[in-house]
Amino acid sequence: MVGFCPAEVQAYDLPSLAIGQVVSFELDDGRYPKALRICVQRAPQAAYTQERRLEIARIRYMGFEHKGSVRIYRFERLVPGEERGTFTVDADLGLFSKHHVGLQEGPALCLHLLAAELDIAGAAARTSFQCSLTDREMLAHLASRPVPRAKPGFKRAPQAKAATSQIG
Repeated sequence: MVGFCPAEVQAYDLPSLAIGQVVSFELDDGRYPKALRICVQRAPQAAYTQERRLEIARIRYMGFEHKGSVRIYRFERLVPGEERGTFTVDADLGLFSKHHVGLQEGPALCLHLLAAELDIAGAAARTSFQCSLTDREMLAHLASRPVPRAKPGFKRAPQAKAATSQIG
């Protein structure tokens, strides 16, 4: 096991760093070796993955609306020569607070879910589609986040309050 400082991860790779991610690095010599100049290794992509990325690029976020405690994210697919597709993803706002995920992450989370659903359902055959964000997607999102770095120093144990009494 080799330690590292998050500052050593290349800036463009930091958002994609996650547990289990394959990385390359240079090893610093010393009593406690550390990883330097860390780069996230990308898995080779198949041709269909490139096509899927192009399909995702054609999906654009159109905004959201509220209905009670549910936020409905709207997306649109634009493919030249084809009918415009409209897609919605429902997200219970309680999921965001339950998993400590910011609302600003909602559109990206929904886009990933929508892309996966369209890939399974067959994007070409669909002109409209509706799905919901669930605990499963939130947990997968949390698992893909980089591990927060430890704060320097140590925490002291709370000291017991001294009991005082009056003699009188």
